[in-house]
Amino acid sequence: MSKNTIPSVASRLARRVHLLGDFLAVARAGGIRQAAERVNVTQSALTRRIQELEQALDVALFERSAKGMSLTPFGQALRHHAEMVEMNCTYAAAEISQLVKGDSGALRIAAGPAWAYQLAPDAIAQAKRQFPGVKVSLLGRMNETTLPMLAEGRLEAVLGGLPEEKERSADILYEPLLEIEHLVFASQGHPLHSQKRVSPRDLRQYPWIWFNEAVSGRRYMEVLFAEAGLQAPPASIDTTSVHFGFRVMADDCHLMQLPSTLQVLAQREGLRPLPLQGAGGRYVAGLMYRPSVMRLHAFSAFRQALKEAVLLDG
Repeated sequence: MSKNTIPSVASRLARRVHLLGDFLAVARAGGIRQAAERVNVTQSALTRRIQELEQALDVALFERSAKGMSLTPFGQALRHHAEMVEMNCTYAAAEISQLVKGDSGALRIAAGPAWAYQLAPDAIAQAKRQFPGVKVSLLGRMNETTLPMLAEGRLEAVLGGLPEEKERSADILYEPLLEIEHLVFASQGHPLHSQKRVSPRDLRQYPWIWFNEAVSGRRYMEVLFAEAGLQAPPASIDTTSVHFGFRVMADDCHLMQLPSTLQVLAQREGLRPLPLQGAGGRYVAGLMYRPSVMRLHAFSAFRQALKEAVLLDG
């Protein structure tokens, strides 16, 4: 076999890799009859499969004699690699089984700010109790970053606002879980809580903390102020930390816009939403994932725990 024929022979072998199991059966049994019984095919069918493999490689794999079949030097070389393929298939099957059962593997989840501070961590903690062998990572980012990662297979699931129908991918499942409202939070003793309805003009009288990751919320507030003929208030403080914002608001008159899913968390810090004038902005949010991950028991446990957390939160 000359060097320049190796790629073409390798290609022919790759198309017949399914015949390696039959080849190993004959090599181990030392004959067609015994091997045919082990792989449960007729002797003639097994003979044709070995001949097809020999023709693809353009070499004789067996020496045939009255005593049976023994491997040629070419057959010995193929047996070594065929057994490596067999071993790797066994390892692959075992690893896949562990992933499906949740005995090992990784679960990579991304969550926007509406989810990342309570609902997603609670659901992850519950899933981890059932599947301690699975490594879970939580990425706190917005859809603009995480949905491309999901499409590329770098994430198993994304929690965030569901895109419009025309923007959805046919390869992704979109599962609505709840409706989220944009709320403006202030400390329990804030002067604006004394009003029955708080107008955009009232909101402009106080300093604001802008949460950098709440992109859709900020857009909503800009529209709210624009409809009242006002500019959105500038940031007194910019932050990526909800907890930092809570601590600041607890001690002074700062205001902060956040999703309604953080209402329980805010209440623990002595904060509550203001009664805004008019209807609040709302959007549908949920879980986005590729269908294949439904086979992972750890993901199914996370998904179920998340649904339960949403019901409790509601």
